Amino acid sequence: MTLSSLLVCADKAAVEVLRQVLEELGIRVELCADPVRAAVRLAQEHYDLIILDCETQAGVVVLLHESKSSRLNDSTLTVVVVAGQESIREMFSLGVNFVLYKPVSHERALSTLRAAQTVLHRDKRRKARAVLHTHATIDYAGVERAKATLVNLAQDGMGVNFGKKLPPTCKVYFQFQLPGQMANVRLSGQVVWQDWNGRAGIQFVDVPQGSRRVLQEWLNLNAAEAPKGEPASEAASEERSGHPSGGSDRQVEKQEANGRDGEAGSRLRSEPNNRRGQTRYACRLGAEVYQRGSSVRNYCHLSDLSPGGCYLEMPLAFPAGTPVEITVRTQDMKLRVSGEVKASHPGYGMGILFKLNTKDERHGVQQLIDFVAATTESS
Repeated sequence: MTLSSLLVCADKAAVEVLRQVLEELGIRVELCADPVRAAVRLAQEHYDLIILDCETQAGVVVLLHESKSSRLNDSTLTVVVVAGQESIREMFSLGVNFVLYKPVSHERALSTLRAAQTVLHRDKRRKARAVLHTHATIDYAGVERAKATLVNLAQDGMGVNFGKKLPPTCKVYFQFQLPGQMANVRLSGQVVWQDWNGRAGIQFVDVPQGSRRVLQEWLNLNAAEAPKGEPASEAASEERSGHPSGGSDRQVEKQEANGRDGEAGSRLRSEPNNRRGQTRYACRLGAEVYQRGSSVRNYCHLSDLSPGGCYLEMPLAFPAGTPVEITVRTQDMKLRVSGEVKASHPGYGMGILFKLNTKDERHGVQQLIDFVAATTESS
């Protein structure tokens, strides 16, 4: 399993060290001293690893943009050589996976590039991943029948281009057809990582047996060790954003990455990407739901709560337009609220619009929100 790399560096001393380490690790290396030439190569050739050591930070940013905009290298593992810690946060926000501090020593370079090699080999072994380009219809909190593009597929997850960022740890409901297949695939998945340009890794959560069979049959015919697959699991995502060049450096990066994730989460939570225009709270509360006029109790889980509605996770979803009564209990309160099914996802659940006709009903919902807000983060 031969790996390839593009080394963009004009520093002869650094080039000597990095080339030697790459050769030791058995990674084929192509050297580009000119960033302009490197941008051309990124558009022409796929690389498993890109190492950037530009004279200016602006040069790094330009090449990162060229890489992420390229169909060949938009998910390629990237190592950036930096002079200090000041630019780390920006580098990670641009999709960098590893950083290597100057001056570039053999020991540090070997540690960092060996870790990158481990990630690459593991991904290639574990993820029999098929590249594809097919459109899907998606539903998630506050959004119905949006469009997305599937870019690769594995048994436990897939890479998706949503065109924008979704709320953190968002659960998404997909419907699509695979190339050459007539049957629809319906499944739900969890967003486990996202990058700056709207691409995301989805880990499957609920896949009905029929859809699982269609996926497996298609993968048996099309899956291969794709050179540009993203990790579908959160653990793989976290490992890619690590910096293994030393104990103290690893801790610094972890702190920076945590700060970056916190900032990204805050920014996403503040964006008005919810058509209800209301703060939503991710939660998982036991609940009961009845069709209005019926005494049949249906157990479910209430999630994604807002003043205007919620999501009920249950396999036997009611049709859109069905009036419902919901009962939720906590240690301190019992709430019964009316609503209407606005979005139905058979096998997964349904989105509910509350019908709050009295002050007491509105106050009860607010009390439940206060309870949830005290224990969870809004999204």
